[in-house]
Amino acid sequence: MCSSLKRIIDKFSVMSVEDNLKPSIAIISPSDVEVEVKKIEEELHAHQQLEGEKIKSILDDVKKLWDFISWLRIAEAQGVWKAKTCRHSINDRCQAWNISDPDRVGLPPDVVQVNQDGTKNVWVGKYPHFCIACPLYEAKRS
Repeated sequence: MCSSLKRIIDKFSVMSVEDNLKPSIAIISPSDVEVEVKKIEEELHAHQQLEGEKIKSILDDVKKLWDFISWLRIAEAQGVWKAKTCRHSINDRCQAWNISDPDRVGLPPDVVQVNQDGTKNVWVGKYPHFCIACPLYEAKRS
């Protein structure tokens, strides 16, 4: 806010109720008002430009995120397809991999099945992401 406009507002805000009831006359030159209006218009224009740049930046970021999410959806679809069509996927569990340390690999604990012999397999029916880049994929044979 312009300093002179702020002074005018401050002057009126510190007046008591009694002061508001007394007649008062403030003489303000039209040229002073025009100068203040011009300053306010310039500030408004500067803020509009800044906000426009911020909005453009946010829209650019949203587009980048959307592109990334689109790529992830494609990869996820490939993982689901591989999990369903791989010969190593038996009862939605990957039998090709024995995951000795699921935490190290970054697998959520609820997608790891611990077998009676101590081996650990990934439940690809619940976590098909594991199959996305699997080099051991082989199509099921009829």
